[in-house]
Amino acid sequence: MLIINKETVHSVMSLKEKIADPEKRAQCIADVENMIKIKESHIARAELASCCDNICNLVPQIESELQMLQNTLEVLKKEDSTKASSLLEDYIAFLQDNYSPQPDRW
Repeated sequence: MLIINKETVHSVMSLKEKIADPEKRAQCIADVENMIKIKESHIARAELASCCDNICNLVPQIESELQMLQNTLEVLKKEDSTKASSLLEDYIAFLQDNYSPQPDRW
């Protein structure tokens, strides 16, 4: 299991709350696009480490996240906030299942 910081999870949860507001749709789209860019960067770095036998199967996990975010973006662009919110709930559940929260203290 990988570690995720609490701010990341909270930012996804706050994004889910903003989706219902049509005035914030453009910001939500920009936020998801930014998340996609970050995940693409993570894949590139994980693939560089593939010479180490893809430690912890990072690439498939990140690819799953990337696909979830791309699906969410497509639905957001179609202005289906209910479906986008549902997809983000699935993404949050994925994060909770596949990541451990960062400890408050190291």
